[in-house]
Amino acid sequence: MSDTMFAIRTPQHDFPLGTLASCVGTMGTAAYALVSEWWHRYHSRLELASYSHEQRKDLGFSADLDREIGKLFWNK
Repeated sequence: MSDTMFAIRTPQHDFPLGTLASCVGTMGTAAYALVSEWWHRYHSRLELASYSHEQRKDLGFSADLDREIGKLFWNK
């Protein structure tokens, strides 16, 4: 036998599936949070739009409410 040494594959040398899964999980969590926020904005604006003109006047700042209702869901 020769004295040649071969490197032994250790878990550190394998493909980092745990790291990949963690990244995918983090991206999924961030995407869920973003879509959830958009969903809440959309429903809040639908609720504001369902108010009558008189109810909007009672809330005050009718022009601001109309502007808020007209925004797209991804705009704050």
